[in-house]
Amino acid sequence: MSEKNICLISRSIYPHPISKHTQNMKTFEGWLRYWANVVVISQCQSRELCASQYKNIHGVLLPLMKNKYFNVAYFTITGLYKIRQLHKHYNFEIYQASDAGGAILALVASKIYGKKFVFEVQGDIFDYPSQVGGKVHSSLVKFFSEVIVKKADYIRIVSPFLYEPLDRFGIKRDKIFLVPPRCDSALFSDKNIDKDKPEILCNNQYNLLFVGNLLIAKGVDILLEAFALIAKENSNIGLIFIGDGEEKLRLKSRAEELGIGKKVFLLGRVEYNLIPTFMHYSDILILPSIEEGVGRVLLEAMSMNLPIVASNVGGIPLVIDNNKDGLLFEVGDIEALKDKVLFLLNDPTSSKDMAKVAHQKFITNYEYEVSMNMFLDMYKTILE
Repeated sequence: MSEKNICLISRSIYPHPISKHTQNMKTFEGWLRYWANVVVISQCQSRELCASQYKNIHGVLLPLMKNKYFNVAYFTITGLYKIRQLHKHYNFEIYQASDAGGAILALVASKIYGKKFVFEVQGDIFDYPSQVGGKVHSSLVKFFSEVIVKKADYIRIVSPFLYEPLDRFGIKRDKIFLVPPRCDSALFSDKNIDKDKPEILCNNQYNLLFVGNLLIAKGVDILLEAFALIAKENSNIGLIFIGDGEEKLRLKSRAEELGIGKKVFLLGRVEYNLIPTFMHYSDILILPSIEEGVGRVLLEAMSMNLPIVASNVGGIPLVIDNNKDGLLFEVGDIEALKDKVLFLLNDPTSSKDMAKVAHQKFITNYEYEVSMNMFLDMYKTILE
């Protein structure tokens, strides 16, 4: 039997053999149980670009244009030229896309070469909030997403909540595969923490933690406003932001305006293998997103027994059962976010009990092997 190869097209995922991309690399390694070669075409903007050192995992980096609208067209055109060269060697069985920008290229390539196109839906792209990127951007995302899901041969979703929007567009269930996100508990374990508590976490008795891109879509502005209220009731508390993004400078400025500049720490990106240490020594993980699929950081926190407060948007309520394994609040409700955090800080017994229940749920539903087997079963069903 001839070898099978897959081409993943994503504007943000790239196969780096460095720590902050450990989860992606582990996913690609898992795919090699079925695929002979995994080729990833990307426009990843990391400054640490380097091709994968794994023999059968290959990264292809395309140039990036500053204008996001022209960039999609440019990515598609340059990508087709590159795929023409790659397909001669690999004869890909599947073109898979993990975002709308990459999906156009994957769709066109699949039609040209008569192969299968798999589109990964990470969040409710049909209800994309206008405050994320503006009304024009939101409308374009919705339009192209509708076209793409109707043209896709198969769709991978990360949460059951995504069945409903796909049903509205008449997508048959036999085209849809539920493959939840995965987290490697071997990495997110107390076995991997540093014995010394990070110095920045020693400044206060309690520490709240946010991990992710500093974007409006992640609700970082909501978190900052809520923290200002929390700090009025508990002065011995700090807020740690791990991640980078366009809101970083505005967050810093707003923290100073609110008088909490010395309690808010914007660390930027940190090495991925250090995140378990920060989680271990923090008191609560907060995910205040206004738009979200599932949020892998939730799974990482569950693996680390870290209590969670999150917004009840997207697929989050299907991961976190409110008042059982975490606390949820209405999107954008600053007062509710404040109250949830203070409740956990003031009731450590409930906080620990919820984290324990969440950890068991993680082991049962989201461990790496559980999700990877579902991925491989999807490919077998499609091609065999």
